[in-house]
Amino acid sequence: MPIPMTAMKRLLLILTVLFLPPAWAQEATPAAAPITPQERKELLDRAQSLKSEAGRIKAEAEKQRKEADASCWKKTLVSACLEDARRASIDSNAEARRKETEARRLEREVRQRDQATRRARQAEAAPRTRVAREKQAAEAQQQEAKKQESRELEQARSEKDARKASARAQMEERERQQKLEEQKRKEERAERKAQAWLKKDQQRAEARARQEEQRRQAEQKQ
Repeated sequence: MPIPMTAMKRLLLILTVLFLPPAWAQEATPAAAPITPQERKELLDRAQSLKSEAGRIKAEAEKQRKEADASCWKKTLVSACLEDARRASIDSNAEARRKETEARRLEREVRQRDQATRRARQAEAAPRTRVAREKQAAEAQQQEAKKQESRELEQARSEKDARKASARAQMEERERQQKLEEQKRKEERAERKAQAWLKKDQQRAEARARQEEQRRQAEQKQ
């Protein structure tokens, strides 16, 4: 059965509306603004409400279409009844798709504004983060400088202690050598004295022997 001209025009108009991009998509998309928790909740609630309404419209349209398919055959103008039912179904589904499209737009807006909120927070926190990093780096540098100074002082003390120990060891060695030399000199003096006493004893013994020999010779001559 041919479709009436009025119905054809109406169908073309509906298809044109459905397939043409919406005005907000044709214009340059402005930068998304940060979103507050309240705005986020309201937009998501609105999107959910639109999707629920779209689902209800589709279900009602399907129900009415099935009822019409059954009831139109009982009427005299069956074709006109079926056409009216089809047009009503098309109109209802178009309305449901518009609500779904608006719901997706709202959800997309929420995602974009969520990203904008994160970027804004990061931008706001960036100076504090940079200051914190610089402070942390400065503190680390100061700690390292203190550690280096402590290491240098410890090394200087160790070197000083080593020099003192070396000087003390050298002094002790000199004292030991001096004592050894003094002991050696004492022993040499004692040895010389002993040799001198031994020499004197020998001389006295030789003198006594000569005297005894002279006395003996003198007695023989008498």
